[in-house]
Amino acid sequence: MTTQMLPTEFKDLEPLVAEWALTNEGDRLAKLVATSIPDLRKFYDAMIGRAEAARDYLSALPIDALPPEAKTLFHLLMTFVETAHPIELNWTTTDIDDAFPLSRVTFGPASATSPI
Repeated sequence: MTTQMLPTEFKDLEPLVAEWALTNEGDRLAKLVATSIPDLRKFYDAMIGRAEAARDYLSALPIDALPPEAKTLFHLLMTFVETAHPIELNWTTTDIDDAFPLSRVTFGPASATSPI
């Protein structure tokens, strides 16, 4: 997790950064499974109206040279993308009883750390 601030245009999302701007797929999956639907809904509701603007902002920048604030926005947007499906599919829980055990999931180098 990071506490790096966001670009000025996205200052309204800064209360989400410490908890939700996760830098790798493993952390995002663990956060998804450990988060209740009501808490996930709060994050989803805060991001859904800003996701397209965040995508557009990031698309205008070179991915391999993002400034720190844009990297934080990227990580926040990635967490949103990777955690939106339980809300959009009306799940009642994020911890599915018969799911493959999270403790057995491993991530390759590309997923273990963010390239940016």
